[in-house]
Parts: sequence; C-alpha cells; structure tokens
Amino acid sequence: MAFLKNWTSGLKASIGALALLSASPAALAAVSAPDQNLQVQHYSMVLGRDGVKRETTFAERLYRRSDQVWTERLIAAADAADQHDHSGHNHPDAGSSPMWVRRQADGSLDARLVERHQRRTVKVDSQYYGNIGFNGNWGSTFYLSDPQSLKKMRAVGAVKDGVQLYESKRGDLTVQVSWDVKGQYPRRVESFDAHGLARRQTLVSVIAAPPVLPWKTLAGYAEIDYSDLLD
Repeated sequence: MAFLKNWTSGLKASIGALALLSASPAALAAVSAPDQNLQVQHYSMVLGRDGVKRETTFAERLYRRSDQVWTERLIAAADAADQHDHSGHNHPDAGSSPMWVRRQADGSLDARLVERHQRRTVKVDSQYYGNIGFNGNWGSTFYLSDPQSLKKMRAVGAVKDGVQLYESKRGDLTVQVSWDVKGQYPRRVESFDAHGLARRQTLVSVIAAPPVLPWKTLAGYAEIDYSDLLD
C-alpha cells in the first residue's frame, strides 16, 4: 500500500529500496497508463542475527482507473469473520481494511480506509499517513513503482515479450524489476542483499475486472475523519 501500503514495520526498509525502481523515460512516456485489475503477491525473508529466518507472505488485489486506486488485502473467510466479531474498537485496521485513494484536480490525494462491517469510510489526512503505512505517493500507489523514480535504473537488454528488465545496485542491495511496457506496471520486483540475509519479492498478475468496481458499492456509507478516532 512504498510501494504497497500493507508492509509490516519490519519490511519498511524494503519499501525504501523499492522506491529506487525505474524504467527508461521513453518507455514510460510512449504509453498512457491503462486501467488495470491486478493481483499482487508479496514475499519477504529476513535472516536475523539470532539465526532465525522470518518469512512473510500476503496478497492483495488492486483496481486502478484514471484517478483512483482501490487496494484490498486477501483474507480468508474465517479470519474475516473473526475481524467482524471483534470490530467494536474505534481504530480501523489499516492492514485488513481496503484503501481507496483518489487523486484530486489539484494533485492532492483523498485517502480513505473502508470499513465494510461498520459501513463507513475513514478519511485519513496526510499527517496520519504514517499511522496506516501509506507513503502518500500517487506514482507508487497507481503504478506500484513510481515512474519518476524509475528513471534512475539501468535497462538490462532489450524489451522481450513486452517486458523490460531493470536493475539498480546500492551497496550490498540489488533491486530488479520486470516492467510491463504496455500495461505500465511491474510484473515482478525483487530485492536482495549480497549476503543472503534478506530477500523481498513482489509478483503482479492481471485478473478479471470485478462486476462492479468496489468504490461504486459505498452508497449509504457514513464518512468520518481518522482524527476523530484518535484517543
């Protein structure tokens, strides 16, 4: 939700690394970004100094249109029911609540968490973005990898099967991205260190559009501010 809002705090370092992703200006400028319906699978591995390997996986669905993006974690039905049973708290769960981001005419963002069980949207002002793990960057929200930051990477070879491979190295960290030139999204993003102590991978695939876009199902939802829920 960098490039995704729902990385846990232990993965924030990888978000900074993924912000380095880039593609050539020509490849990005030549194609306007089409609507996309995407499934995003995340994996991370960190081998700690204590010798314990910690692995995290989760998946999201992302629907993007010209001025708005909906990102929603995929959660098992049993877990979703448990969340519903324990929904009496005031604070929205940024990990499990869908995020709906709209870009306004002046370039500002309207970011909301959606709580279906309470039939409300929670508007989050920019000073609280850090609380919900959102970086406030439209480029990384819409494209998953910000095209403006993509200009710093090295293209590896030529476009093959519609995909351009890019690579960036900084110290012991290597970041690679397979960029879908026509679709304007990264099919694969991977970062790893030279010592095998950390690895993060994101795989992105196209899925069918939903019968109804999720933000069109919010009629009758209450609208509140995130600040109203703070103690």
